[in-house]
Amino acid sequence: MELIADFEVQAATQEDASVLAKLIVIAGDGLPLRIWEMMREGDQDVMDVGTARAAREEGGFSYRNADVIRLNDEIASVIVSYPLLDRTSQDDINRAPSLFHPLLELENLAVPSYYINVLATFPHARGLGAATSLLHSMEQKARRANHSQLSLITGDINPARRLYERFGFRAMARRRISKDGWDYAGDEWLLYIKDL
Repeated sequence: MELIADFEVQAATQEDASVLAKLIVIAGDGLPLRIWEMMREGDQDVMDVGTARAAREEGGFSYRNADVIRLNDEIASVIVSYPLLDRTSQDDINRAPSLFHPLLELENLAVPSYYINVLATFPHARGLGAATSLLHSMEQKARRANHSQLSLITGDINPARRLYERFGFRAMARRRISKDGWDYAGDEWLLYIKDL
């Protein structure tokens, strides 16, 4: 555990999976719901798919990659991050649903870096500095692991872009969003990089 800007940054636990899934939906402006819908089996609830993914021991959205800030013993904010070390082959990109193509292309441009996949705060806890504290914590974690860059991908209409830019991230590349049934007003994904 670390104390960053008066917030204690803690590793998430498997028991946090359902709350992590809710925050992942917030961070992705509903895109995770579209993805989980594609993974759903039978009459399985889409949020149950997300919770199961967050409860896994491995994978990008595993609770093991999540750090949280709690307010009054409840999770208020989460960051999901991990080293991005391997590029996805063009064949694998072509085999993936079209929704993923621009994201995978941008991730390939970020290799190698310490990748922030999710940063989200519940509305009632916004404006208190939790997201900034989580970003500082990830920067320290990346430095300790000898990474020279942080990276993230966000939509062009995401108001969090101001936070990322204040924190030193620069937009380095962009790709047109493939919506494939996802209701989103933005047009482009932006790859942000911060040199450490």
